[in-house]
This record gives sequence, structure tokens and C-alpha cells, in this order.
Amino acid sequence: MRHIDRSAWTRADQLDLSPGSLRTMARALVRDAIDNHRDDPQLLRIMIEEASFSQELLDTIDRHGKQRVSQVRDLLARHPDVRVRDLDTAAELILFTVEMNTHKHMADPRSIPEEALENELTDLVTRYLGGDR
Repeated sequence: MRHIDRSAWTRADQLDLSPGSLRTMARALVRDAIDNHRDDPQLLRIMIEEASFSQELLDTIDRHGKQRVSQVRDLLARHPDVRVRDLDTAAELILFTVEMNTHKHMADPRSIPEEALENELTDLVTRYLGGDR
């Protein structure tokens, strides 16, 4: 449950939000997800199995997910290099993309080296947020 309870991006308040720092912010988001999921690679499987039986677990996941999306949306709104049309949707898409890819990686870490996963997800998030330049 520690994975779910950690809804806040713990180092988000320490991020540099100055122009030109978008890639650094994106890497911090990706690294945070990887570090958070390293604790227990089997957690996703267990959560999926238990979620079908526990409304309390589903409610907890939903509540913490909304908090995390809100926090990322706030960071996106404050970063001068972010160029997306819809901050709410962007925050959800980024978190879903990073979380699902991290879950997949932790379930089968042999598929992609962790450094490659971090680099490619960082590039993906950075390019999406930066828009057409």
C-alpha cells in the first residue's frame, strides 16, 4: 500500500521551473515513477487481483491518482516551456504513459534496460510538452 499512499511527487517542490529546464522536469517525473515502482515488482499484479474484490482499494487508487494528476498539472501550468492545449488532459496522459510503461518494465525488466526506458520516456514527455518548436 505504500505505493498507493505515496500520491505526491516527493521532490516536485524542488524542481527548477525556469525556461530551458523542461527536459530536467520530465526526467525527474520519469525517475520518480521508476524509483517508486522498484520497491515491489509484483505489486501491480497483486493490486489488479485485489482491486476486483476491494472497493476501498479502488477508492484509494482513484483518490491518490487525482492528487497526483493535480500536482503534475500545477507544475505544467507553472513551467514556461510547456506548450499543450489542455493541461488537465496532458497531466493525465503523461502520468498514465509513464506509470503503465514503468509497470510493464518492472514486470519484465529484461525487455528494455532501465536506462533506455528512462531516456526514451523522458524524450517522449519532453517532446510532447514542448510542442512544435
